[in-house]
Amino acid sequence: MKILKCFMCFFIIVSTTCQLINAGKILKKSNDFKEGKGNSKKVFDSTESDKNKDPHSHGFIPPQIKFTSFEKCDPCPSIAKCVPAIQCPAHLHMSTKPQMCDLPGNGKVHGLCCTTKQNHTANNFKKHAKLRSNDVLDHVVQDAKMEFKMLKNRERAHETFEEEGNGITEPDFFHQMVFGNHRPDEAVKINSLTNAGVEQMMASKIFKDKQQLTVEEAQLNMFDTNLVDSPMSRTCLPHPKCSSIPLHYRTIDGTCNHGPGRETWGAANTPMERLLPPAYEDGIWAPRNTAIDGSKLPSARTISRTLFPDFDRPHPFLNLMIMQFGQFLSHDFTQSSSITLPGGKRVKCCSKDGTSMLPPNELHFACMPIHIDPNDEFYEQFHQRCMNFVRLAISPDHNCQLGYSKTLSKVTHYIDGSAIYGSGMETSRDLRSFRDGKLKMFIDFNRELLPLNPKSDNCMVHGSACFLAGDVRVNQHIMLVALHLLFAREHNRIAEDLHQLNPHWSDDTIFEETRKIVVAEIQHITYNEWLPLVIGKETARTFSLLSSFEGYSNDYDEEINPSMTNEFTGAAFRFGHSTVQGRLFVEFQHRLDEIILISDTFHNPGRFRFQHFYDEIIRTLVHEPMQSVDNSVTYGLSRYLFRGGNPYGLDLISLNIQRGRDEALRSYNDYLAVSGRKPIDDFHEFGSVNAERLESVYKSPHDIDLYVGGLLESSEDDAIVGPTFRDIIADQFSRLRRGDRYFYEHNPTINPGHFLPGQLEQIKRITLARIICDNSDGIALTTQSRNAFIQSNLIGNEPVPCESSAIPKIDLSLWKD
Repeated sequence: MKILKCFMCFFIIVSTTCQLINAGKILKKSNDFKEGKGNSKKVFDSTESDKNKDPHSHGFIPPQIKFTSFEKCDPCPSIAKCVPAIQCPAHLHMSTKPQMCDLPGNGKVHGLCCTTKQNHTANNFKKHAKLRSNDVLDHVVQDAKMEFKMLKNRERAHETFEEEGNGITEPDFFHQMVFGNHRPDEAVKINSLTNAGVEQMMASKIFKDKQQLTVEEAQLNMFDTNLVDSPMSRTCLPHPKCSSIPLHYRTIDGTCNHGPGRETWGAANTPMERLLPPAYEDGIWAPRNTAIDGSKLPSARTISRTLFPDFDRPHPFLNLMIMQFGQFLSHDFTQSSSITLPGGKRVKCCSKDGTSMLPPNELHFACMPIHIDPNDEFYEQFHQRCMNFVRLAISPDHNCQLGYSKTLSKVTHYIDGSAIYGSGMETSRDLRSFRDGKLKMFIDFNRELLPLNPKSDNCMVHGSACFLAGDVRVNQHIMLVALHLLFAREHNRIAEDLHQLNPHWSDDTIFEETRKIVVAEIQHITYNEWLPLVIGKETARTFSLLSSFEGYSNDYDEEINPSMTNEFTGAAFRFGHSTVQGRLFVEFQHRLDEIILISDTFHNPGRFRFQHFYDEIIRTLVHEPMQSVDNSVTYGLSRYLFRGGNPYGLDLISLNIQRGRDEALRSYNDYLAVSGRKPIDDFHEFGSVNAERLESVYKSPHDIDLYVGGLLESSEDDAIVGPTFRDIIADQFSRLRRGDRYFYEHNPTINPGHFLPGQLEQIKRITLARIICDNSDGIALTTQSRNAFIQSNLIGNEPVPCESSAIPKIDLSLWKD
């Protein structure tokens, strides 16, 4: 709680006006703002309390300070860089506030002159002042080893208990499968890394207690220890041997993208990073479970059923492809792994029939089950009182140091097509045909489909089609399968053309050159078509995310760690769950062919065996509207997720809220502060309807979970997400661009595998519409709208023939030797 008070104490508004020379003028205007005076009143009062009476309305925009006049800021000193407030998170607890500065954009957006970069602690907070003796560390290592041994003994007892009732038809089985592995060797590797992370976590807790560090000191990672020369060096994160000369092609596992000492940044099986220090209640790994008044936070399911109804709120012009491309993209750069029992068996935290949580003596240490109220209007019909939830695997530290725990990511953190190609050499080999640089395909009715997965338990209907791709989640639902197939076909199409142009090229050369082109296409579509619609063009410009029309970029920064932040993966990028349609209206030749409930498609991709279905589902994605980003979520996700043959499934919103607490995301108010906005002091700032609902579950506005507060915000300008999620997403995509040496647009001095000028020009012609046209079956899809993310029935975006010059083609002849 102290660190929260510290954040509030040091809070400043940073993003709407330049710092004025007269300090008294700043103080007066800040006080006026707090009292609701002056120009700030209009923004502050627009909480949409009346608007919330309309079921199609929601949320509010967190207020920023507004002044009647703007002054141009002085340039930043040479040691500092002007960045949006969220990219200088250490400003929240710095005693001397950074100077304000002008950001790119409309001239009214301001940032901070930052010297701490994206570190969430200021330099003087990085290390604790106490002397750390080797004797203390030796005792810590021995104690941690003993505790870890005892933990594994208890785990084996739990494994014996689990074997008694393992029903693979339960919804939780398919949820656990989301965190699974293609191969046994992957499971062994993840289990080994998790064990190392857990042992380091135990050592950190023991060290904290022995050295009498406070919770706040632990949350700020004020440790000064290194395990490299200790007996715990075996738990250190393995570091690859990278060539002194950068490789021409990016590695499949993401290693060696950065220079010495940073070889693992962004690689698969490495930890995620954070925007703000974690809210671990012991400073190390205990989840965020306690409200600001000391009571227990409300159940995630209670919040979900109170605040997240199912209303039909279709977006006026954006289609389902926005949602689906976003999920495909998220699977490219993030996949967590739940802690499992030895051998990869799943952990159970609820009784076999779901009527209760397991007693404490039978609970696995990673259990964090979700309580279901006895009066739950849905689950009480089935006597469910417990939803299974297992904590995420934690990673060994990059630098082999003690400190708070970090979440393990199994896939590369880059936009590098890992959902297509895998994040490890073994998976990549499973997917390659090793002929002419192509990927394996399953030929069905003379069409290419994804290769069949020999593990039939990856799908709900045994014996039906079940597909294999670079990401184990490919069969999650039919729309996702369609995107995987789209880009796998694009790879083989390009590989075929390159083989014809350069018949002397080896299979490896064709594969790597094709992979480089496909990854560049995905990156270009992301930053030029998709992302500006999500966060808005102004924000994309403010964060310098838009690609230039021609030429190279030079914004790579070797000190930027591209790794995913927990705030991004655990909350902000889950905005897409609100955009999912519960029903898909699939048309064949302009007539309604089928209405599909999304709850019937989980791990059930057999429809792709129908000859015309692939074209139909792509047409549905570009034609049908997505749902608006708000607190409305289809029951297909909040009641029937992964239901299989059961009358009920899981609640994805409950899982999202609980996941945020597992990852120790701070409260919503802390993220308002870090992005330069006024924290919420009264539920009624969300509007009267939402205030009543919030008050019925939370005791204080300071308890609101980040995921909940973010979805209750209204969007502003041309973004589809609210300001808080917008800034968190923009920050992450900035990291992904500036922290990737192989980003498609970087110049030859940065990117060792850069495109030639003419090739880059061709890459910048690509659109998702062209990829759709080039890889359809031509059965039910022969025309396509020029903007594949805008509904195709809108004026100005009418479909044109796929051969039309209105949808530019990429000229691969520039790749001829």
